[in-house]
Amino acid sequence: MTRKETMTSRERFAAALAGEPYDRIPVFLLMSDHAARVIGVSVGEYQQSADLMAKGQLAAQRLYGVDLLNTGPGLTGLAEALGAKLAFPDNTAYVVENPAPTPEDLDRLKIPDPRRDGRLPLFLEATKIVLDEAGARVPVSLTTAGPFTTASYLRGPDQLLRDLRRAPEVAHRALRLATDATIPFIREVIALGARISLAEPMASGTLIAAAQFRAFAQPYLTEIVDAVKHLTGGVGPSLHICGDSSRIWSEMADTGASVLSIDDEVDLAAARAQVGHRVGLIGNIRPTAVMANGGPDDVRANARACFEKGVGNPKGYILGLGCALPINTPPENVHALFDAAWELSGERRALT
Repeated sequence: MTRKETMTSRERFAAALAGEPYDRIPVFLLMSDHAARVIGVSVGEYQQSADLMAKGQLAAQRLYGVDLLNTGPGLTGLAEALGAKLAFPDNTAYVVENPAPTPEDLDRLKIPDPRRDGRLPLFLEATKIVLDEAGARVPVSLTTAGPFTTASYLRGPDQLLRDLRRAPEVAHRALRLATDATIPFIREVIALGARISLAEPMASGTLIAAAQFRAFAQPYLTEIVDAVKHLTGGVGPSLHICGDSSRIWSEMADTGASVLSIDDEVDLAAARAQVGHRVGLIGNIRPTAVMANGGPDDVRANARACFEKGVGNPKGYILGLGCALPINTPPENVHALFDAAWELSGERRALT
């Protein structure tokens, strides 16, 4: 297998989305807490130290050759800065106390200062370190919860879903607060030279109807995407919504996102047929069944199936997972993914 690197990761992403030749298809690998495993620290240690977060991301880049570095704040960082209490077991942080279980609580919450509140300063500091070390070669993107997901952590997921039906005005208040908290943080991130990747798992089609997505999630997502595009000169973020998002692919594209990340529950070919002429696509190797629980041969086979469905998409295609990389993914499976990316790219060049 030929591994003649002639491009940086930044150049690969630009080429793939522009439909231009590349030495290897870029791999969008959301490697967050797995980086803690790479450097042998707990998730709690990793998530609460800018130095360890940066060290883990850079070590993972050296070990695997990843094309994207990720320095938080993940799904919970903004909610935490708004007052949510988190637990840090040795896997993934989760919310243990919602700060606004009553509508009146929303009025007591204040927009966080990205430079002072919660762990937002930590994420910004980790971003600076990683950009200084590798930013010229490798894009740095901060996965950030969309407003619907942040609002769910303010009210509590079950309560927010009830609000949609019984108290829509309360849902909109929570969403307004989440949106207003997100934009200042995004402004700081982009000013540093990093990118934004939006994740909205709570807006999944398995949790809310398409009409609810249009009424409650889409307007606020669009506002955030517009803010990103204003700050970047027109380049929108990527957008990932977990589960079966097939009923809202068109609405996801309507937000103005530049790239949609497609969950492994749905058919990448169907997404391409529906919205591939409007947005770039990422996906959709199976994170748990294949990356975490399969073997290298399974990884290579799944990568090939996804590549064959996605490559040649009118607005570009990036090989990636259907969601984040599971923390306990065997290293040999990550290596197999990049082996497959080189092999598939070489085969495609040979045919052109």
